[in-house]
Formats: sequence, structure tokens, C-alpha cells
Amino acid sequence: MSKHLLLIDRFLEGSISPDERIALKNWVLESESNMDFFKKRIKEPSQDISFDFDSDSAYQKFLKSLESGKKPKKHVQKLLKYAAILAILLTSGIYINRQLKSSASTTPIKVVESKETPKTGQEIMITFSDGNSKTLSSDATEKVTDSKGNIIASQRGNSLKFGGQKETRGSEELYNEIYIPFGQTFKLVLSDGTLVWLNAGSKLRFPTSFNGSEKTRTVYLDGEAYLEVVTNKQKPFIVNTQEVGVKVLGTKFNIASYDTDDYIATTLVEGSVNVYETRAPENAITLSPNFQAKYQKIGNNFSTTLVDTDVFTSWMRDRLIIDNLKFSEILAKLERKYFVQFINKAGHLNNEVFKGEFVDEDIESVLKTISLSTPFNYEINQNTITITP
Repeated sequence: MSKHLLLIDRFLEGSISPDERIALKNWVLESESNMDFFKKRIKEPSQDISFDFDSDSAYQKFLKSLESGKKPKKHVQKLLKYAAILAILLTSGIYINRQLKSSASTTPIKVVESKETPKTGQEIMITFSDGNSKTLSSDATEKVTDSKGNIIASQRGNSLKFGGQKETRGSEELYNEIYIPFGQTFKLVLSDGTLVWLNAGSKLRFPTSFNGSEKTRTVYLDGEAYLEVVTNKQKPFIVNTQEVGVKVLGTKFNIASYDTDDYIATTLVEGSVNVYETRAPENAITLSPNFQAKYQKIGNNFSTTLVDTDVFTSWMRDRLIIDNLKFSEILAKLERKYFVQFINKAGHLNNEVFKGEFVDEDIESVLKTISLSTPFNYEINQNTITITP
């Protein structure tokens, strides 16, 4: 026990090495008695913890998930247990686990901060079919009108619902475009009742009404969106990106198609969808629930994988789940979520792979946690964050 007591003390002091951290984690996982000993030790008031660590908060976040008294499904139970252990082993209910071979470096983390905090994103902008534009505040409640004074939508907070304007059936469909800046998300309810939840840095073109002469309900996406499509077998719903199309009758799915990403990922939550290259719609792939179709832009090919859909829809619940992502991919996600720009001078980290989860955390908490497993320095200057070895 003395060896593991020493490891716990080093962990609390912040001097534990990556290899020792792994050894400690493995020991804690061995038995309930080891876990109980670990929890008691980190809660002792005499401990001098050298970084922000709230063991009660960490464990309480786990216990909260059990407050309903319902027995979770087997795979959920396993996930909660794993998350709870890693939360306690790291900090404040957040975990990051470096997937590649850990470095033996124990260099202290150096954090250099400016006094200025990162700014929020710019305004949400919608451009209507008549050419007029309007900025939307995420806390407004109002009726939205066109240039003639006709009500075409109503806003309540971060949701905009269309359906106020009646177009003549058979007429040309008129398209609007909405842009969601970095650092924000927004919901749209289209005229047919379809829900579209747009992630940060996304753009969507959509008709004011689907009563036109088109045989499909077609929208155009640049970025990421989660959709709950209302069923209409006579008029299928189609999401077009630059290279991939998704055809549905009625379903729930997430599609990520950022210009900066190397792939376009369609993740099916419920129902059925056909995914295809826009230049070859006849070669469609039919997805079943819990499967993802990933289209690689370089090579122009699809792959399908069984996935945990919560990982790819967590952004709607203000959760950031990092699931075997490279450091460079993590930075791209953080830029969109927090409206910051990274200058990465630690290029050796780009291909390191991480796994972890953050719930409603600020950008500094995220960086501090990642740097616990792979030390690096960072400097925050307004919305620019510079990372150095």
C-alpha cells in the first residue's frame, strides 16, 4: 500500500509522471477497496493540492447521474464508471486520456495569460430571399418580417420558426441563408416543421416555404447540423453539401461538413437515410441507426462504422467529447466552439491522439486539462491563443 500511497501523494502534488499516472489508474481500477482508499485519501483536509482539484465535485457529478434511481443500461453503466474514475484521477469531473505512448517529461506547466478574456462570436446573420439582411440576438423575442411587412418567421431566444408566409403552391421556392458565427449555436424550425440545430461556424440555405414546384425539400449546408426531419413520402428531404448529399423521408441525424475538415460525416440517430456523392447519386449508401458514413475528401471514398451517436450530437448539449481526435483536430473544434484562433508552435503535438469529455467548461479549463497529460505552454491574448512547447 505504501507504494500506491506515494503515487497518490505525487498525484495530489502535481509531480506524478505520465507512467506513474497510468500505474495509479490501473491500481484504482483493480478493486472497489482500492477505489475507496483513493477517494478517502484525496478528500483528506491535510492534503496540499497544487492545482485546482475538487474531488467532491468530481465524484458528485458522477453520483448525480444515478439520482433518478433508474438502473442504467449495461453500456451506459460501464461508461459512467469509466468516466467517474477518470474524473477523479484528473480534475473537476473532466477527463483526458492520452492515447499514444506517454512522455516521461515532468516539466511543470507554464501558463501565461493576458488580462483580457476571449470575446464572444459576432452576430448571427440571416439574409432573406428578397435580399434584405438582419442580425439576430440569441435572447430576442420578436416577429420577423420581409420587406413588404409580411410575417415570415417568429423568434424566441435562440430559435427561429418559419411558416408565417404562405406561398402559392407551384411557385418558385425562395431561399434564405443563415450564418451562425463561432462561439454560438442556433435552432431553426422550417416551414414543414423540420428542426435544424446549427453548430458554430455553420451556414444553411433553405426555402421560406416548401410549397413550391420542387419535388423535394432541399437545403444546402456548409458546417454542422443536427436535423429532425418531418415525414413526407411525397416530398423527400435532401441535405446537400459541397460533395455529399443525404436523402431522407423522416429521421434524426447529424451531418458535419466543414470546409476545414478532411471528411464529411453523416451520423444516423433514428430512421434511415441514403448518403451519396452529389456527382453520383445513384451510388447511395443506406445507413441504419447508430451507423456513420464518413466521406474522405481526399480519395473520394466512403466508409461506414458503428458509433456512439452521443459523441457526435453532444455539441447541442454544450458538451465537448473528444473521441480519438488528433491534437490539430481538437484545436479546430475549440476554435469554432469558443471563437478563438490558435497559433500552434508545438507542431510535434499535431498527431497526438486524445480521448476525453468536457461539460460546460471555459477554454482555459479545457487547455489546462489537456496539458495535464501532455505538457505544453499557452498564452491567451484576447481571442488569440499561442501554444508553445
